[in-house]
Amino acid sequence: MPRFDLFHEKVRQILLTDWDPIGVRDVPAASDEYNQYVAPIVKMAKTGKTILEVSEYLLEIETGAMGLKGNRGRARVAAEKIFHAVR
Repeated sequence: MPRFDLFHEKVRQILLTDWDPIGVRDVPAASDEYNQYVAPIVKMAKTGKTILEVSEYLLEIETGAMGLKGNRGRARVAAEKIFHAVR
């Protein structure tokens, strides 16, 4: 697992516990499932992207990369928590 600074670790935890579109939060072996999305999301949050833009990014991951229906509300809640964590 790559080393993360505090902000990255907070985002990683939010993705795993609050976003978790494939339902792996309780699977210890899958704790790194969303790590590939952490750095881009931290960068978005730190470079002036809005909560809505991060939420839409999460939704695009769900629908595009993962092929899921997507859950706009879940993505929005996670984006809001991310912004509170990195600011």
